[in-house]
Amino acid sequence: MKVSFPNMGFNRVGFKTFFECMGAEVIVPEPTNRNTLKFGVKHSPEFVCFPFKATLGDFKNALDQGADTLVMAIDCGPCRFGFYASVQERILRDLGYKDFRMVPLDQADLLEFKWVKTLFTTSAQKDLKMYANAAKAVIFLLKKSKLLEDIQTAEGIFRAYEQNQGDTTSVVDELLKKLDETNSLNGLRQFRSVIKEEFSKMDIDKKRKPLRVGLSGEIHITLEPYVNLDIRRKLGELGCEVHQSLSLYDWIMHKLHLNYHRKWLEHLSRPYVPMDIGGECVWVLGEYIYKAKAGFDGFIHQYPFTCMPEVTARTIITNKLKQMYDLPIIYFSFDEQSGVEGMRTRLEAFVDLMEGRREKLKKHEKLPGEYGNNFYHECIKLVQIG
Repeated sequence: MKVSFPNMGFNRVGFKTFFECMGAEVIVPEPTNRNTLKFGVKHSPEFVCFPFKATLGDFKNALDQGADTLVMAIDCGPCRFGFYASVQERILRDLGYKDFRMVPLDQADLLEFKWVKTLFTTSAQKDLKMYANAAKAVIFLLKKSKLLEDIQTAEGIFRAYEQNQGDTTSVVDELLKKLDETNSLNGLRQFRSVIKEEFSKMDIDKKRKPLRVGLSGEIHITLEPYVNLDIRRKLGELGCEVHQSLSLYDWIMHKLHLNYHRKWLEHLSRPYVPMDIGGECVWVLGEYIYKAKAGFDGFIHQYPFTCMPEVTARTIITNKLKQMYDLPIIYFSFDEQSGVEGMRTRLEAFVDLMEGRREKLKKHEKLPGEYGNNFYHECIKLVQIG
């Protein structure tokens, strides 16, 4: 059995470990690139979500490498994401890919444990050892996804202070390699110290007062750097701290009903959207309000072109929340026509706007102490020491 999955940024490290623990041979698709997108765009319905096209290209790449089992998450509700797996399977079979199976992983509510039965279909073991492998796979996925979130947090902070452009990217690449190679519980327990040690070696300018920007939006667009034109790196290189709470770990804990940060965001957004309408709409609204109250300088909302839930969030922010909280915001709608230079120009103009606003308001105070998790505050201390 050769298992594969679509790309979603850093998280290929967590997915790879998950299926390896199940005893399967893992085929990791090449990082999403121009060729995979070209294939996805050519063979997808024209107005389908951009992530559909990107992940279809990832699957084609995996099949070409010999994968025979493709795993794709599905969901319920008004979002089109729930149809990805079945439609993509039909397209691939029509194109001549016959010798594979599509495994739809139901993640509507992880506490219903429908996913466990699906998980067993990807196991190379068919005896009692299968249960031990499944438990190990879940534990390692949770631990690695949390560490990936920590790397993301540190990256968003340190890039704004780096003296030599590119140092942060090099540190992140090295940490991802080390995390991929760490497959013991003891090693994972110690890995947060490794993250802090690697970032503390960077040459930084602690005297800087970087702009603080919140980043939120649809999950695949937000987590996959190729489809969002590596917006996190570009923002950091423009001198901005990038604060993004959305991650694989954040999503998993939400589906397990243990994500109290998301519950707080739902509380903040309830007066404007009292129910989940799909995508990340509810949480985007909550993040905008949360970042505004925390004294941020700006906010970025990114989403796929034609995504109804995200367009709804954009409309509510523009027509209601922007007047209430006065937090500058810029929107990026991504599809196959999105260009790097156009985005860069808009980002540079947005940074100028935020700097002018900060100067006008004389806002140089630090974020309130209650903002961020423990690891965020540990990273801030490392910057202050450095």
